[in-house]
Amino acid sequence: MTDKNDIYQDDIAGYRQPMVTSIGIIMGFLLSFLANSAVQPDALHATSRMVFDVIVFTLVVSIGLFGAVLFRLLDNRRYENPGRRYQATLRLYMGALTLAFAGLTVAMLL
Repeated sequence: MTDKNDIYQDDIAGYRQPMVTSIGIIMGFLLSFLANSAVQPDALHATSRMVFDVIVFTLVVSIGLFGAVLFRLLDNRRYENPGRRYQATLRLYMGALTLAFAGLTVAMLL
């Protein structure tokens, strides 16, 4: 029987702290990259408008996914199967990371 005050999971720091730190660093870099490309007048001249829009779209979606991962990591309520929840969060994290690096790779190649 669980107590009403015992609904939060407190032993998740081992895998939560490194992911939160890496999300903060990556999101900061992505936001900085988007801000710099928005204020540079030559950003649109180097690539076509459609390619630039695709790059921005992938980076904005990856920032949104990182936000969702951050929410899932900082939510420390107890769940039935914390291992399954962590695996889903890890897959979401890896998807956001892959999408961010794909967008950055296209931006750097063009």
